[in-house]
Amino acid sequence: MNQVPFGSRPQGGAASPSGKSILDDRRIRLAMAILLAILGWMVVTIVVQPNTTITLTGIPVDYTYDATSYTSKGLSIVEAPEKLVDLTISGDGYTIGSLNQDDFVVYPDWSSVRSSGEKNLWLRVRCVNTSVDGINVAIAGTDNTVNVVFDVVEEKVLPVQVSTSYLKVQEGYILYNTALSAETVTLSGPSSELNRVVSCTAEVTYGQELHNTQTIETALRFYDENGSEVQFDYITLSRESVEVTLSVYKLARLPVSVRFINTPVGFDESVLVYSMSQTSLRVAGPENVIDTLSDLAVGTIDLATFALDKVYEMPVSLPSGIVCLDNIDTISVSFDCTDLTTKTLNIPGENVQVVNLASTYQLEVETERLMNVVLCGPKEDLETLNAEQVVVLIDADDFPVVLGQQNIACTLYVPSNGKIFALGSYMIQCRITSN
Repeated sequence: MNQVPFGSRPQGGAASPSGKSILDDRRIRLAMAILLAILGWMVVTIVVQPNTTITLTGIPVDYTYDATSYTSKGLSIVEAPEKLVDLTISGDGYTIGSLNQDDFVVYPDWSSVRSSGEKNLWLRVRCVNTSVDGINVAIAGTDNTVNVVFDVVEEKVLPVQVSTSYLKVQEGYILYNTALSAETVTLSGPSSELNRVVSCTAEVTYGQELHNTQTIETALRFYDENGSEVQFDYITLSRESVEVTLSVYKLARLPVSVRFINTPVGFDESVLVYSMSQTSLRVAGPENVIDTLSDLAVGTIDLATFALDKVYEMPVSLPSGIVCLDNIDTISVSFDCTDLTTKTLNIPGENVQVVNLASTYQLEVETERLMNVVLCGPKEDLETLNAEQVVVLIDADDFPVVLGQQNIACTLYVPSNGKIFALGSYMIQCRITSN
């Protein structure tokens, strides 16, 4: 009789190829135990306890759910408390065991809301998980109402007014202008509260005396028709503050002068004796600009169009960024021409001088004489002046150099006397050739 060795299995038993059973594997036994536990739990919860009840706590009330019920009547919620409720859920244990607060919505019953005012509304609960069926849900306890305030919500746009009454400006400076980052503010809220507000002000404050431009973030304040500040309960604002830029300018009083154009080479302006209706102006501007100015050239006079004994009305033209504080638009300029006179001469072509012409070109004067040139200057100087003393100057930088014949503008001057200048404009016929 054959004996089976100790520790071995008979040939006909359930064994792995190595001679061991799959139940000897600890992981297999653990998996089977978990599966049996789940099956047992399902049997208990579905068969043994089909009407299980659970409680979900801390479910928030959703005021946006089904909101068209009141918004379609032109109403909006202006006050509603944050509220949490508990839910009692019953059904088979397998189904309700996997539910959480995201599967439900708690909301007020809007059916009784038809007008503005405070309403006490019943709370309703609904399961929003469409895959769930056969459960009952209710709000736990007796705290199942909520007070909600409704009103007609409107918008109101107000201009932002700047108040600078709390600011101090350093001596010698002026607050010239204020600019806002936003000119208006939009208020949204119940009409009953909006109707109280009539004005909006940005009341700027600064801890020091101002002496340069500053940009300050300033809170907005609102007032009723009696000037009393309004504090809001339900109104919301498009902005609660604005940036106010305060343009602070330095003050100065500067002498006034005029400038002359089309002056001859070496011109002595002292020959033009004039008086002005305003010898100085009060001005203001950025400190870095004002500090560079010693006088104000309010305009220019073209000597080519100068006329003896003429009074010139000069529009005040100031440098960029500078403003006049004297409310003056024009200044009258009168010339004392007692010692001035005019003289007409015909200047020979030999007196033409050409400057700045490239060496690859040659200019030939074809005009024999420049006729009827009117010169102006002191009487005693003009009495002895002759045509040979007058130079006709052609500057090649002032015209395009083109081969061939052309009329070229020229200027005239007297090298020996800087107080004599020409009246009018003159052209001289020339021919340009290449070398």
